[in-house]
Amino acid sequence: MAVWNLIETWDASPGFAMGLDEALLRSVGRPPTLRLYSWAPDALSLGYFQRFGDVPAAAAHPHVVRRLTGGGAIHHHPRELTFSVTLDADDPAYRGSVPDSYERAHEAVIRALSALGVSEVRMRRAEAVGSDLRDTGMCFHESTPQDICWRGAAGPLAKGVGTAQRRTAGRILHHGSIKLGPSPLEPEVATVADQAADVSPVEAGRALRDGFAQEFGVDLEPCEPGAELRAAAEAMAARYSAPEFVHRETRRQR
Repeated sequence: MAVWNLIETWDASPGFAMGLDEALLRSVGRPPTLRLYSWAPDALSLGYFQRFGDVPAAAAHPHVVRRLTGGGAIHHHPRELTFSVTLDADDPAYRGSVPDSYERAHEAVIRALSALGVSEVRMRRAEAVGSDLRDTGMCFHESTPQDICWRGAAGPLAKGVGTAQRRTAGRILHHGSIKLGPSPLEPEVATVADQAADVSPVEAGRALRDGFAQEFGVDLEPCEPGAELRAAAEAMAARYSAPEFVHRETRRQR
């Protein structure tokens, strides 16, 4: 059975959170790694290709970073679990088409959400969702057929998980955000608290760990980021919130 690393960094600063994912992405040959984390303070992360001005919430938020992965902006707050998967592009877990890799990862997340008590959780496919809103620039206000949805507090099917990938130099970084409770910046979305008991990011992380282990048939071995990896993450941290990176003019993603 394949063995993946499991890294947990709770209450990570926004810059370090992004820097550690980049350091893992650059670690060619490193075993596949599932990382579970939360943010302190809460932060708004912009997608790699987003324009700052296209996200109205960004101008008022004190902590804004830009991710390496695409998609819309995400509010990382105390009732949210962020995860990342980093691995070589030829690893069996992600081999094949990009859509297929999303499908497999989303099945792992669905396992976790079901274990937490969320019922009828599924990929959207062709269904309509009530969380799609125009002109907010927020990830959870725009859905695709593969996005994970369930019925929220307001009743209609809504998006409750956002994911995106970055592929470079033979490596893959897959980011994900799971809404455990509501955020004022992301109205209408589905949250775990809509259907199940209030759970912490750590508790949700345990369920997600089990979901990935079962779906991919792997063992997850807890480990700490070593001194070299941590130093690399800290060296990269400042760039993620630097004005020239956060406000840079980006080309539109095609």
